[in-house]
Amino acid sequence: MIKYVILFIHLIGLSIYQLFFGDVTASQKIPDKIKAGEEVTVEIYITKENVNGFAKVQQTLPSGFFAEVIDAKGATFSFKENTVKFIWMALPSDNQFTISYKLKTTVDVVGDFSIGGKFSFISDNERKNVDIPASSITISKHDNIVAEEKMPETTVESTNTAEAVSQNVEETIAPTNQVKVEIATTRTIEKTGEKYKVTLKINQKNLDGFAKYSDAIPAGFIATTDNPEGGIFSYNEGEAKILWMSAPKKEEFTVSYFIEPTNDSKNGTFDINGSLSYLENDETQKHIINSTSFTYNAQPLAQVEPEKVVETPKENKSTATEPSKPKENKVVTTEKQPSTAPEVTSTPSPEKGVTYKVQVGAGHQTVSKNYFASKFNLNESVAIENHDGWIKYIVGKFTEYKQAKDKRNDIRNNIKTAFVTAYNQGKRITVQEALMISNQKWYQ
Repeated sequence: MIKYVILFIHLIGLSIYQLFFGDVTASQKIPDKIKAGEEVTVEIYITKENVNGFAKVQQTLPSGFFAEVIDAKGATFSFKENTVKFIWMALPSDNQFTISYKLKTTVDVVGDFSIGGKFSFISDNERKNVDIPASSITISKHDNIVAEEKMPETTVESTNTAEAVSQNVEETIAPTNQVKVEIATTRTIEKTGEKYKVTLKINQKNLDGFAKYSDAIPAGFIATTDNPEGGIFSYNEGEAKILWMSAPKKEEFTVSYFIEPTNDSKNGTFDINGSLSYLENDETQKHIINSTSFTYNAQPLAQVEPEKVVETPKENKSTATEPSKPKENKVVTTEKQPSTAPEVTSTPSPEKGVTYKVQVGAGHQTVSKNYFASKFNLNESVAIENHDGWIKYIVGKFTEYKQAKDKRNDIRNNIKTAFVTAYNQGKRITVQEALMISNQKWYQ
């Protein structure tokens, strides 16, 4: 009767998971009775419609239990400190799949135990968890093995066995040790030329696993990467993010990025607000970072230092009251140097699906057709793209990330700062997002 009640509870639990997480479910199959010292197979079933990229299955086994992988479906398997882990950098493409491992106990483990777990995955840059409903398993004494081992202890065998059962039951019922994460942060903003360097100093204790640093960038400014400390930097729709699948282990570390003005920037004092999200006992917590201010005053065009531009001679104009002066155009091979030159309008042709390209430069004015060929010996067809107030110069169009990466490596022989860009339906996204959507592998 009890088994049917437990089964009913599991079914109710699965219905609740489907209500909150759609088609993402996790369940397992474990024999309900085994002999101590015997080996059985544990199967875990995952259904994950529209979920790709990084994920993890984790289970904590009672003391005296051991695990050995059978089928990991491309995951990295580990068993350490009584914890079973399957970790994927990219989940299998199948919407339903099964992983399995061998479960074995020592010969002196007897009693009733419960084994559950979690399936964790990334959705919308947030970590989400689906519980694997716990299964009950009864370990009974293996007569032959126990009799052989316990024969000399005839006077104390029953007492020792009772104590062992009591200890194992207490371990199963007692709550796990709660780990308290401690976070302290200090954000500073320093003006460097026409840009601002944002630095976050993080002091932490017990920070582990998934973490995300996020800042809201004021209108009229964009953010570019500097030092993500092993994380993945992205900037989209006014939000700068650094995402870690596994947070840095250092008790103190710093991350940084740059913000820079666009043509729409206005003078004034601006605030940057943000937070650091992390896991504490498998629950997402958020540490609010104190607001930090900076002041922006646009530099007049006449004060732009000549050595900061790349010269491209254009037709000179003069007036009776002002001496003739060559007009300079500015194109940079990174996205780190704004200008006050007017925008141009150029719309790329419609695109479908996920694509990858290589960016070779950016500026605020168009350049001649042979600019990159004459200056960088780049004999490629260069397209123009408007993005975040910049005119960006793009080469190639690929459906596979590896092809774009190989093209980038070739171009870097001439332009050291070339890098891969990614798009979904023609809209710029981060390369990490594109890899997750297209279920492709990352290549260094």
